[in-house]
Amino acid sequence: MVFKMRWECLTSPDIEMAAKNNLVAILPVGSIETHGPHMPTGTDFLAAYEIAKRAAEREPAVVLPPICYAYVAESSHFPGTIALTAKTLLTMLEEICDEIARNGFKKILIINGHGGNIPLLRVFLREHLAKKKDYTLYGLILPYPGPVHEVIQEIRETERGGHAGEIETSIGLYLFGDLVKMENVKGEAKVGSTNLPREIETPADWPARALQLYIGDPTLASKEKGEKIVEKFIEFLVEVIRKIKRDEHIPSVLDEFYERRTHPSMR
Repeated sequence: MVFKMRWECLTSPDIEMAAKNNLVAILPVGSIETHGPHMPTGTDFLAAYEIAKRAAEREPAVVLPPICYAYVAESSHFPGTIALTAKTLLTMLEEICDEIARNGFKKILIINGHGGNIPLLRVFLREHLAKKKDYTLYGLILPYPGPVHEVIQEIRETERGGHAGEIETSIGLYLFGDLVKMENVKGEAKVGSTNLPREIETPADWPARALQLYIGDPTLASKEKGEKIVEKFIEFLVEVIRKIKRDEHIPSVLDEFYERRTHPSMR
């Protein structure tokens, strides 16, 4: 049976069939956040969603509409950012995953496109242990997994990089170049500091450092660099989907965990 792999484009029988075929459900998570003066505020979810869709064309999986909103309080002093509280995002994630599972999907892969989501998503995965669910969660939480990071190291021209810089701008130019306004950026970003030792964290770390809400020099970005990064990411993600679909180990580990927690005599 051939059908588009986007949840919102499927009919009810399509979704029922996908669940019966044990397809992995993919939930992209991004943010609405200022990305310098040149990138769209939806950069994080647009990239995660597009990469997920392209991977699902090569290895069947069902891709859900992305969670666009996230915890981005640190960027809310610039126009364009929309920030949720941590509590709201965690609640929304759980309710969406529960609903995906209610539709018959037993394996859910969260693909993260926003660096600020990393701590919360790690908490979310561990909170899963406290509530016995009838599905298994998997998280691709780091925006640039190992093989992708290796490609980035090979092609990058700047030492300082990060948010809306050379790499993220290159990805944007490849995936949604019509939304990127390179004429709005003139060169490397101004970078500040908290004037404290690196080991000391404060609520103001990001506003103190990212004075223009981009890091590095986006003018060195290119569509060609973006293509190399994205294609490696898709290649990696296709293999991840295959492995998750075949995975029996993590569900069995969770079953044993819950059994031992419920029956102390088994410890």
